[in-house]
Amino acid sequence: MHSWARGTAGLACAGSLVLAAAGCGGSDGAQDAAGGGHKAADAKDRPATGVVTRAQAGKIFDRYERINNRANKHSDAKVISQAEAGPVYQESKATFRLQKNWKKKRIEEYKEPFNYIDRKFYIPRKGTADWFVMVAHSKSPGQKKNKYPGIFVMQKKSQGWRLVAASYSDTTKIPRIAKDEDGFAQPVTDPDKKRGALAPSGLSDALFDLYSEEGSTESTGFASSKATHWIRKVPKTQNKLLTPYAEAVFSRGESGDEQLHALRTSDGGALALFSTQVREHDRGTQATATIHPSGEMKVYVGETGRPSFFVDWLHQSSAHLPPHGKARLLSSEYIMTGAAPGTDSEGRMPGVTS
Repeated sequence: MHSWARGTAGLACAGSLVLAAAGCGGSDGAQDAAGGGHKAADAKDRPATGVVTRAQAGKIFDRYERINNRANKHSDAKVISQAEAGPVYQESKATFRLQKNWKKKRIEEYKEPFNYIDRKFYIPRKGTADWFVMVAHSKSPGQKKNKYPGIFVMQKKSQGWRLVAASYSDTTKIPRIAKDEDGFAQPVTDPDKKRGALAPSGLSDALFDLYSEEGSTESTGFASSKATHWIRKVPKTQNKLLTPYAEAVFSRGESGDEQLHALRTSDGGALALFSTQVREHDRGTQATATIHPSGEMKVYVGETGRPSFFVDWLHQSSAHLPPHGKARLLSSEYIMTGAAPGTDSEGRMPGVTS
């Protein structure tokens, strides 16, 4: 993945690109038992250890940069799979595919190498999580660093460490992460418990509620922000383009791949990264209506117009949930991950029977 550029949807236009990052290896750092009849050190006497050390985090982060830059140069999903998984990998695959619709200049800019600077690692204590968080700025050679920091989650998978979540904030102010007595970040262990107006587990539903044209932003549990503002504009913009011959109806997409990672913040709240799948159904409201796919949609469905289309979108977002009041959506980026001709007015994709 590389840099992101959020955009309001046109007739199912492409969404955002996200800058990805980070990785590390693991080590317990525990003292070995001494030989010659000496007793092994008691657990309480051993130094506290994290999921990884900061040195390991930095080294594997460097590895991610090398793999990512190589994958971007060749638009190679197989290469990037060596360093990404989950929603981040879905986005990279979609990005490489959507490049068929990009201008040459944009493709060349995307291929420019970059690295992450001003890195800050938030590492949980070993045994409390199999992931950690990094906050950093991206920078390409000869250019200034990105104004806003990115927040990244690296998780241990069977194949090794993989980046699974990434979100760039719309603000330079990231909430302060809570740490225990040994300096380790503290994962949220009760995601269903509300922090203020929302629980971390309810963030994805709350984000989808922003697609509703009814009610205020605050009714979703989010305070008004740049991110909530542009998301609420998406359905209005789509329907304005399709009216009076068609309409866009939004529903939750396949939630099985959605992920949530949250750390406690020093104010008693939480910082969460989460993904949301949204399905858009563009359908004619008149018998003779034909919907023509956008440039991005053509990558998936070709150029032939249809009475209806389904378009799948993937959001990657970050939010601060304070102990009291509304949650703040720090950022949300989205990208088109699929599209297909519609089958009927019930919202079923081709081949789906129930």
